[in-house]
Amino acid sequence: MLIRDLSNSFYPVPKPKNIKKTKETKIKNKSNKLARLENKRFSIITKDLEKCYFCNNAKMDLHEVFRGRNRQKSMKWGLVVPLCRTCHNKITEDKDFSKVLEDIAKIKFIKKYGKEKFTDEFK
Repeated sequence: MLIRDLSNSFYPVPKPKNIKKTKETKIKNKSNKLARLENKRFSIITKDLEKCYFCNNAKMDLHEVFRGRNRQKSMKWGLVVPLCRTCHNKITEDKDFSKVLEDIAKIKFIKKYGKEKFTDEFK
């Protein structure tokens, strides 16, 4: 005798466990203040925001020179450069290359606003 229905046998197939659905978390939307800052970005480092600062290819991104907690300050004071995708990837991966751009931005900022203002804002 061949048993085809295992639901009534001694070793039934285990029922699937109830899996709790986890609550999906959404990425926080940008604040209006941050969106305004990003839309009004300008640069004291270069006048042409349409070409890459390093290789003169067509720009893909506007890069804030000082990152992290100083990103919004970079936008506020015009420490923004246009970069193509290749140069942008290179700057985010290579700390020495990023340091060169930070030094250029520091010199331009001090020339325009003064050393005291730079130390108050970025140090």
